[in-house]
Order: sequence, then C-alpha cells, then structure tokens
Amino acid sequence: MVMENKAVNVANKIMYHISRENNWNIGDVLIAGERENQFWSICKDYSPRVIVDGKEMSIFQMIDQVSNFEVTQNNITFLYQKLKDVSKEMAFYIREQIFEDVRSKHYPMLPSRQKCLWVCEEDQIAYWKTMKEDCQRSLRTLELNGELFCGDDHWLTADTFSSVDYTDRAKHYWNGEMSDAPRKEFLFYGKAIIKEIISIKALR
Repeated sequence: MVMENKAVNVANKIMYHISRENNWNIGDVLIAGERENQFWSICKDYSPRVIVDGKEMSIFQMIDQVSNFEVTQNNITFLYQKLKDVSKEMAFYIREQIFEDVRSKHYPMLPSRQKCLWVCEEDQIAYWKTMKEDCQRSLRTLELNGELFCGDDHWLTADTFSSVDYTDRAKHYWNGEMSDAPRKEFLFYGKAIIKEIISIKALR
C-alpha cells in the first residue's frame, strides 16, 4: 500500500550541508537524487581489513585464527574493538536496506536515503557538526531548488540487527513522525548551488 506523505517543493531555500569532500567550490551546482550518495556507497561496500601479527587479512580470516590468539588484555581489547566496529557497520547496512525497502514500497514519492543530499537548517548546525569529530570537514551554505523531506534522526538509532524493529522504525520515519525531542534531518532531491564554504574549525 502506498502512503500519502509527500516531500515539500522548495525554491531558492537556504540550507546547510556538512561534508569532508574538498573538491567543491563556491558557485558549483550539485544535483541530488540521480545517483547513489557517498554514504550509501561506503556503507554497502564495507569489508574491513585488519592487521594480525603483521599480516593484513579479512575479518573472517581473523576469526579463523582466534584459537591461536594468546589470552592477553591487548588481544581482548583488539577483538572487542573489531567486533564493535563490524557490528556498528552491519547495523547501519541492515537499517539502510530496510528503510529503503519500506520507502520504495510504501513511500515512493519521498527522496531515497541512498541518493539524497543531507541538509539541515541553521539552528541545527551545532548538533550535526558534533556527530563526527573531523576538523577536515566543511560547512556548505546551499541554495536549494527541488524536493525536501524532513525526518527525525530518533528513528535511525542503529542498536539492533532486527529487520522487524527497523521496519517499524522506518514507518515512523517516513511518516514524518517527530519524537518528544526530535533531531531533524532533511533529505533533498534537486539542484543545490554552493553559496559559501566554511571550515568546521572556524565554527568552534
């Protein structure tokens, strides 16, 4: 069943985007919605490599060698950190696949998280710039012409591998439902013109 929630058409709307990409310049035009974004490209291609006893190997090769690991605090910490990293990335992947499946089946008129450009309003910059500490990132001021959907980041918590849980959360998200303390994020499709670029360091 297709739901009725729709994206909002915007014209010459000023919003903001945080990115590590450094090949953009003022006046550049970005087209969002035609191809996969960097987040999804990285997410779906995640296949970590680790160094064990000076040798690079896949996570699965490392697991096959666990019986050879000495039981030391360093090895326990190493294995725990790798398990934590892989679990987090796999939870992201499952979440994004389920959210896209729910969107395409029930909310096909809304922007896909796999192809959108994420933007925020001015009063949300302080929150979103803290999501990943990286001084190389920059804040882009954009002029938007296209379609905009507002969702609540509350529904995106990646703390389970359950497709049932993510399906339920996805319905709340794509319905545009806001929690008691919403963390708004905007998904954009259309043309964005870069009006200004500021280093994240300059915002501190």
